[in-house]
Amino acid sequence: MKLVRNTVLILAGLAIAFGGGTYFGYHMPRDGVDPQDYIETIFTPYDNGIAAYLKFLDKATKSVNIAAYSLTHDEITAKLIELKGRGVTVRVLLDQSQSANKDQKEQIENLRAAGIEVVIGKSEAYGQIMHHKYTIIDGLWVHNGSWNFSNSASKQANTLEFIKSPTRAKKFLDNWERMYTFMKAHENKATPVRKSR
Repeated sequence: MKLVRNTVLILAGLAIAFGGGTYFGYHMPRDGVDPQDYIETIFTPYDNGIAAYLKFLDKATKSVNIAAYSLTHDEITAKLIELKGRGVTVRVLLDQSQSANKDQKEQIENLRAAGIEVVIGKSEAYGQIMHHKYTIIDGLWVHNGSWNFSNSASKQANTLEFIKSPTRAKKFLDNWERMYTFMKAHENKATPVRKSR
């Protein structure tokens, strides 16, 4: 009986020790690990934002999901069409307030003509703009930052960050899907966004 009790106590002690270690290990960063070691950060206009972004898109083998306030850059549209031709699923969410812009209208037409789904809408809360600038590739890679997908963005002071993280990709993709559902349901009922005073 004493042997059984001692065995149970030892097993309980091991469970607490390893369980506690796992819990604290999950919540506390390991010594010597700097998150920046896993993030590529680009600062425009000092770095070439468009070159970095196009190189990032070339990683795609399965899927590209984009949420963009503005998309007016010909090279980005051409790269997305090229990826679609390679068998990559490409889906794009764009802000409604920018969709009447002549340059963006042209990009939308070109993407749709290539069979790429483009959904136009606004924020779910209070009818505000959809101001995101991010990309998820293959459920593995994430790009985000202040850089718009426009001709002028690389001349402005902006950031782009690229990170390989399935956990981060899932977080961004979940948000993308939530916006997609809302924007798709309201796409044909879209009304112009009022400018704040």
